[in-house]
Amino acid sequence: INFDPRERILIHVTESPAAAGLIRRGRRVADYLKAQCFAVCVLPSSELAELPKPTREAIEQHLDFARKLHIETRVLEGADAAEALVDFARRNGVTQIFLAKPARRSIPFLNKKHLAMRVVDLAKDMQVTVVAERRPAP
Repeated sequence: INFDPRERILIHVTESPAAAGLIRRGRRVADYLKAQCFAVCVLPSSELAELPKPTREAIEQHLDFARKLHIETRVLEGADAAEALVDFARRNGVTQIFLAKPARRSIPFLNKKHLAMRVVDLAKDMQVTVVAERRPAP
């Protein structure tokens, strides 16, 4: 595959069921743009084994799915997921970041910005796409 060296896409992978749709969307855009694509998960410690089993299994499933779609995967270590993602993006020449839309919270935490908003603030030089989960038709 000949990649367009100007376009690189980063897909943020979490344990959320929405991650699968996000990976599919990122892959479609990468194919359209002939872009290199990364699926990146950020953990407080780089050891997946230290996560609770359901969380670990969900993340592993999403990373496997990304690999099946020929997406390079990485597990980053970082206490601050937004900073770790943007730092990785800068070091790897990423031009677009795909994030899942945050789940609605009943009470928004005061001055605790959601990851997506923090990435938007930090990545002023990149396109950040926040993808809503597709609702199945009733």
